[in-house]
Amino acid sequence: MLNEKQLDAVTHIYEQGETYLVGPMGCGKTLTALTAIDELIRDNHVIRALVVAPRRVCEQVWLQEINKWGLHRLNAAIATGTPDNRVRALTGSANVVCINFENLAWLFSKPDLFAGFDMLVVDEATKIKAGGKAFKSLRRHLKQFNTRLAMSGTPVSEDFGGLFYQAMIVDDGKAYGKNKQNWLERYFTPTDYMRYNWEVVMPVDLLAPFQHCMVTLPSYSDELPALVERTILLGGCRTPEYDGLARDMIVDNVTAANAAVLTSKLQQAACGFLYDDDGATVQIHHKKSEWLTAQLAGNPKAGNPKAGNPKAGNPKAGNPKAGSRTVIVYQYKEELARLKKLFPDCFEIKDIAAFKRSESGLLVMHPRSAGHGISLVEASTMIFMGPVWSRDLTRQTIARCYRRGQTSTTTVYTLTGAGTIEESMIGREAGKAVHHTALLAALGG
Repeated sequence: MLNEKQLDAVTHIYEQGETYLVGPMGCGKTLTALTAIDELIRDNHVIRALVVAPRRVCEQVWLQEINKWGLHRLNAAIATGTPDNRVRALTGSANVVCINFENLAWLFSKPDLFAGFDMLVVDEATKIKAGGKAFKSLRRHLKQFNTRLAMSGTPVSEDFGGLFYQAMIVDDGKAYGKNKQNWLERYFTPTDYMRYNWEVVMPVDLLAPFQHCMVTLPSYSDELPALVERTILLGGCRTPEYDGLARDMIVDNVTAANAAVLTSKLQQAACGFLYDDDGATVQIHHKKSEWLTAQLAGNPKAGNPKAGNPKAGNPKAGNPKAGSRTVIVYQYKEELARLKKLFPDCFEIKDIAAFKRSESGLLVMHPRSAGHGISLVEASTMIFMGPVWSRDLTRQTIARCYRRGQTSTTTVYTLTGAGTIEESMIGREAGKAVHHTALLAALGG
């Protein structure tokens, strides 16, 4: 059932008790963790395991994996939803209880509900952030758990700085101490005079104190068809409205109060619209809709495109296959409204089962609604309406299609406004990828 690397990981979790399991999406991290839990419970080293994960992963992945692999010693409950549902799950007979990050503070405010747990599993550990309620709640109760396991496909998806808190959840500060500033000054160098941004000096030196806790599972990408990622640069997205907003921070009753708001507004403008100060939508252009119209007009389940220039698009970019299943990823409500108007028969996230049964069609989804725990291998084309700031979220979303079970070449398109902030976002994504590559190199993976 498990391959050699997975069995080695189970042994590490069983024998050492403090483990950070790193591996790409779909490499078997959940099954590895469950097998370790099963063996620890069998040998009376663990009584109950608390699994902390995104809500969708709690509700769909962990219980499904237990049932799929016949781990009969494990009895899982899902502590999400209403307080009554959570209490029933936590006070029942289940020896594996899954709870979402948002409910951790609630759980640890009720000592009677978490007293019996002696193993902690944090799935998607990159969600542990300094200052967040989840981190503060866990930090105060780490010593209760004799066995601690964190898991992630992209532990340094943004930069190496986030590793400090993830490591603390695993070893309670043994490797890096409990003061992040001291840790930064030891392993990093500041990149600005205010010392807000830091760059790691040597990843190998940084990882050395914590490396004994880290176990990597290999990629299985060599077992899959090719993954092709294309950035589609679209002209006409940088408009006078875009330039006016970038220059003056105000245009057409749209005000950007600070740099962070301006960044969001510029991304909206690159997508073809703006939300004004009253929440209404100011229409600017339809360049991305025009590209979709040109590329997907032949998809019978996409409906009849109602707008757009059929000559739009880059003929050298490669076209999504007409008549195949395609996933379109949007970020703004206005984008969803445009997609539903353009393709009235498209499926939404609530229609995934119907989408999977269809022979062709479009599924439109927000990355945060399907970033974890959903398989969409029936589709081999994914189109991002624009780049996403979070590299972790981008890779997780792509992994819905590009994972075990995929039988076709998977092509991912990212529609990008030429000369806009979206081009900078694409460059930043490439820069973030360097961190993950450096980590794997330092780990010998």
